[in-house]
Amino acid sequence: MEPLRKVVEFFEELFPPSFALPEDRIGLQVQAKGTVDKILVALELNHEVFQKAVNWTCDFLYLHHSPLWEPLRKLSCEDPLFRMLGELYTRGISVLVHHTNLDIAPQGIGDQWLKLLDLRGDTKPLLPATHLKKYKVVTFVPPTHLDAVLEALFQEGAGVIGSYRNCAFLVSGTGTFLPEEDTHPFIGTSGKQEKVEEIRVEVEVPSAKLNRVLEALVEVHPYEQPAIDVYPLVLPSKSLGLGRVVSLSAPLSGEEIRERLSRLSVPFEFTGGDGTFGKIALCPGSGRTLLPKVIEERADLFVTGDLTHHDIEALRLFGIAYLHIPHGISERRALREVALFVRKKAQERGLNVNIAFEEEVP
Repeated sequence: MEPLRKVVEFFEELFPPSFALPEDRIGLQVQAKGTVDKILVALELNHEVFQKAVNWTCDFLYLHHSPLWEPLRKLSCEDPLFRMLGELYTRGISVLVHHTNLDIAPQGIGDQWLKLLDLRGDTKPLLPATHLKKYKVVTFVPPTHLDAVLEALFQEGAGVIGSYRNCAFLVSGTGTFLPEEDTHPFIGTSGKQEKVEEIRVEVEVPSAKLNRVLEALVEVHPYEQPAIDVYPLVLPSKSLGLGRVVSLSAPLSGEEIRERLSRLSVPFEFTGGDGTFGKIALCPGSGRTLLPKVIEERADLFVTGDLTHHDIEALRLFGIAYLHIPHGISERRALREVALFVRKKAQERGLNVNIAFEEEVP
């Protein structure tokens, strides 16, 4: 069993909320009791998932589709969705939603389909992210308090770069200051010019954790008035974004792709899939908004769902084959792999929780 806050932070570290598109509806949408023992990973809240959560007596639902997408204007017992949400709260079951941040993040929905189809080659996002926000926090501390300051920063989520934790850059130098008469300096004497040894500390901080990191820094810093600089960072967009496009190391035939899909036991429809494919674009779920990017990339094949007749005809005009996998089926299949990844990471971190995917629970 773990504190709810610790569990939410664990998921947000894997799939940062700052990756989500600005208009997305993500986050802790139901905050129930303060501890978590059983986590159920599911695509969306429906009657089947609700019943599984209740029968399994879980206390945390991790969803990809938001049950609270539209603004809440009223509570009605006639609305089955709000009846379920109310019952979840009453039973102490919290709900965390990760949508486009789970699509964009490494090891998320897009990357899982690359693995499922065993697509190898040069890979980039189909639509690079341009909205990501991150900051660099810089402060100056005496050597005696370096470890305490670093520990406070790391505990609040600073210093994470990709799969690396506790990242910081340290530079020794000399700081000068003149405390005025009404001050109480940690080092030196009021009214006297001082020159002291200090260490410059630099850490990266995601936007969602900036306020808490700054609060922790002020609280642990020994100085009466610590110097703190915050710099916005421009994140490289070549590695993060919606969808994926792969220039394969070795081209695949339509027959090979069909065989790989058959092993996954998912329904699919292959339109124009009799050729050989060297460049494949994919967007699990609904990829209609990415159609112009697929055409711009001159992909040989687009793997997605929810395309209209006119969308498919547009692909045909440019000689791009279409592999249709139904929206919910493709995302649910990827989410199964996400659950395995999350379970492994929880074990590595020593997180004392039981994690199950919706298909694993009767």
